[in-house]
Amino acid sequence: MAQLLAKPDTSLIDHLTEVTHLGDAIAKQFGLSERLRVKALLACALHDIGKATGDFQAYIRGQRKSAYPHALASFPFAFLAESRLAKAYGWDVHSYEASAAVLTHHSPLGPELYKGFDKPDYELDLLPEALRAIWKLLDCCDVKALPAVEDFWEAVQPFLKNSPAALLDASLPFDGENRTFRGILQRLPPQDFAQVKAVLHLADWLASAKIPQLSALFLRSGRPSVEQHMGKLGAQPRDFQQKARSVSDKEVLWLRAPTGTGKTEALLLWAGDADRIIYLLPTQATTNAMWRRLRCIYGDNAVALAHGRASYMLRRESEEDSLDVRLFGSVFAKPVTVATLDQYLLAHLNGRHWEERRSLARRATLIFDEIHAYEPYTLGLLLEALGREPPARLALASATLPDPLLRLFPPGELVEAEPELWEWRRHRLDLREGTLLECGLEEALKLAHQGKSILIVANTVRDAQSLYRRLREEYKWSCRALLHARFTLADRMLKESQVEHPKPGMIFVATQVVEVSLDISYDVLVTEIAPVDALVQRLGRVNRRGDRPPAPVVIYRQWSEGSQRVYGKEILDRSLEIISTLPETPTAADLAYATHQLYEYVMGTEEWQKEMHDGRTTLDEVQRILGCYTVDLSDEEMRVRFTARRGTVSVEVLPQQFTQQAYELKERGEGWRLPEFLVPVPVYWLRQREFFGPVHDLGCFETALPYDSEYGLQWPEGPVKPAPGLFFD
Repeated sequence: MAQLLAKPDTSLIDHLTEVTHLGDAIAKQFGLSERLRVKALLACALHDIGKATGDFQAYIRGQRKSAYPHALASFPFAFLAESRLAKAYGWDVHSYEASAAVLTHHSPLGPELYKGFDKPDYELDLLPEALRAIWKLLDCCDVKALPAVEDFWEAVQPFLKNSPAALLDASLPFDGENRTFRGILQRLPPQDFAQVKAVLHLADWLASAKIPQLSALFLRSGRPSVEQHMGKLGAQPRDFQQKARSVSDKEVLWLRAPTGTGKTEALLLWAGDADRIIYLLPTQATTNAMWRRLRCIYGDNAVALAHGRASYMLRRESEEDSLDVRLFGSVFAKPVTVATLDQYLLAHLNGRHWEERRSLARRATLIFDEIHAYEPYTLGLLLEALGREPPARLALASATLPDPLLRLFPPGELVEAEPELWEWRRHRLDLREGTLLECGLEEALKLAHQGKSILIVANTVRDAQSLYRRLREEYKWSCRALLHARFTLADRMLKESQVEHPKPGMIFVATQVVEVSLDISYDVLVTEIAPVDALVQRLGRVNRRGDRPPAPVVIYRQWSEGSQRVYGKEILDRSLEIISTLPETPTAADLAYATHQLYEYVMGTEEWQKEMHDGRTTLDEVQRILGCYTVDLSDEEMRVRFTARRGTVSVEVLPQQFTQQAYELKERGEGWRLPEFLVPVPVYWLRQREFFGPVHDLGCFETALPYDSEYGLQWPEGPVKPAPGLFFD
């Protein structure tokens, strides 16, 4: 069979043999039912039989530039074999998970998949012998009840004389009505289809990447790696870390511990020797930092990164830039994956590769760190996803883990930091009259002249830019920095590195981006009032490790108009009321209880409950509408629903001054670096067509708004005003 090739250096039968044996091992590791195991092996053994066509063999030998889609050419063989097995085993005759997996192993399932294709030119002289080898392979894997090869070859002949695409659009009876075969595949049990396809994909990717070991997928000796790492750092386990380790047999963990006390290590000790760990965080910045951290613990090859810019980060910071490595990371396939929560939720909204992500997540230990950081719509999506497909084990963690929030999730074993850690007094609160814009700079400069490093946090980008402009132009303060969400990735990463270790007299002006993204520790915080949970996160950026006397925290009681648009008057009023009751030097326990009080109030409001309900309903509707289809983002209605967050949906735009550089990168084959020049803005800004337009050959939007590496993206001064409903905050 050497004359039939799967790859330039691999025969078809050798490749199918390797994929099938790997698939068998993965299916057993997953604990699939016998029915799904057999279907997964059938998919593995037949997924590339469609490469036995004249044009594909010419293509793989370099004699053609393209070939007929081999997944479509493989489909009739999988369909007929699965139909015969269904009758032999007494399975549902409409259950075609293996056929669907074969058909979609290079393209997502959807209503337009492979429409309009003619029939392929099968290698009819070579196929019977290939089928004999495949039947023998399946028999070795204990797949019985297949028809004799000769009988199967005769039965498949009518299918080979017509286009496989025609079979997809054939009308068949299903549940009392006629449906196309494509429609029948859409209504397969999603979890069954997902598991069969996940086994096929993982086995195929391992074989193609020449990594034929399951150790590439599953974690080995996780807890010793954590303990060894802690030993290298000279860190003795705290009591709560040891307790987390002792309850590793619990399926659900609730962990509450002050920032800087070793919460991450406690979570990893609890996770122990899990087959796989998926560590989920709110932002790309926190995810990047945790990815670097966990690679030091588990090893570079064991830890993947998954978020919207993961491909860029992998190319920039590691040598793992091959397609296979990036693909394994994006689908949660490595032993440890660090990802944004969005990636987990988009899988449940049937985003690309939802089958692998959801199948692997169901068998993983899921850790949701900073669980307090999500708005109710996102929490609604998350709760619905967890209710439908709970993971093997679940951990929820935060420094302020509010009890009202915990009550939404499955009951768990609560592990809290020891009392002395909750008695930390790291801050001295000073509530002042006035606004941050009116009074904040003078206070910051007074303390900066004393050699203190100052963190100023404004609630909007516009206010932060205004404060920074005065600091630069009016006060001529040279030791300064500005950070907010409207910088290019390259500038933001540079700024993050510059503010990480502040010099005496540094004044760092920022927005909410510092709340859960930067591991910094300043001497003084100057801020305007904000929701209690946001304030607690800001407090965590001064005297972070509690190794100095309580740090001054100046909070201005009055807020700007932009702050009220962002947070709402009721939340700000309630937060001010709660903060006003705190002692001057609150303990970590006081701050956690303050957050608890705000959540008790906020979660009881009609608006909060409606947003959470909308999240739950959206996920239910998307899954019900799509079934086994992958979301089609050209559909306007589905594109609106396809978001893990509400009110903060953003799109990345390219400032015009970087357009020429972007084209030069593309011409040099460095198009992956395009994110360095992109700036996130709210999606509704694009309505202002005077300033935004698509650049189709770069795959992004361009903006005429001015950009400055010191100030970021700016709304123009003067007579030009935003359109109604378009405010720059």
